Amino acid sequence: MCFWLLLTAIAWSSTSFDTPTRPPLKTPLHTIVIDPGHGGFDPGTHGLFSREKNVTLAISLKLGKAIKEAFPDIKIVYTRTTDIMPGNTSDIHEGLRYRAELANKSKGDLFICIHANSNGRPPGSYEEKHLTGYKWIGRGKRRRKVPVYSYKWIKNTTTGAAVYIWKADRSGSKGENIENMGDTTAMDMDSPEARIRAQLYEKKYFANSALFGQYVSDEFVKSGRHSQGLQQRDVGIWVLEATGMPSVLIETGYLTNKEEEKYLNSKAGQNKIVQNILTAVKKYSASLEDKH
Repeated sequence: MCFWLLLTAIAWSSTSFDTPTRPPLKTPLHTIVIDPGHGGFDPGTHGLFSREKNVTLAISLKLGKAIKEAFPDIKIVYTRTTDIMPGNTSDIHEGLRYRAELANKSKGDLFICIHANSNGRPPGSYEEKHLTGYKWIGRGKRRRKVPVYSYKWIKNTTTGAAVYIWKADRSGSKGENIENMGDTTAMDMDSPEARIRAQLYEKKYFANSALFGQYVSDEFVKSGRHSQGLQQRDVGIWVLEATGMPSVLIETGYLTNKEEEKYLNSKAGQNKIVQNILTAVKKYSASLEDKH
């Protein structure tokens, strides 16, 4: 009797600590294009010790891996996986065109562009000059009044993530790219039918871009980070305009802020950013499922 109890205990102990296999998540998304900003000869902005092109690549590769683990059926397309200008070109504009063309040829369902920000001031801290008054110098005819300045060091305190989408009230070029995505021959966009269809697609993809972008912004806030929210930039962002799919550009934080630069370069910080975006992808995927 004791022998059978022993065998039963051994059998139970060999299986009781097995981790249950989690079934892969189902999604209507087939292809996600991830675009690490800058690259190669174009470093982007910089902080005290890091460059934007390296930060965006590290976050993008981790993001693609995380999405693939959660959604094995999704195809991940990167515009670059090493420190090069996409397309291996020496021209920034050609690099931007390559990113968009790759996304369109891949028939992406979602385009995620990763960047890091700058407030236009030197990273860390900077010297600022202030007018404090005037004084007279010289004698006789050479006597004149000159300004007096004081100088002090200012800490660069700008922080926060931001999410950009294609501006809704701009021209119909976004719709044209949606219409022609993946086609070997472009449609006649002068025809009324093509224009109407392009405008309908543009409105739909603008709504989906805004929905996903808001999910990303909300997740940043939930994780305790400052977010500048979902924005439409007055000046168009080429990769958002030229990609025929819902598309967002995510500014993950400010490299010009000393503390935020450390966060963006840390393993914990990058993992948190990736988790925020991944959660947004899951919510976006679920919302698409609900619409079907």
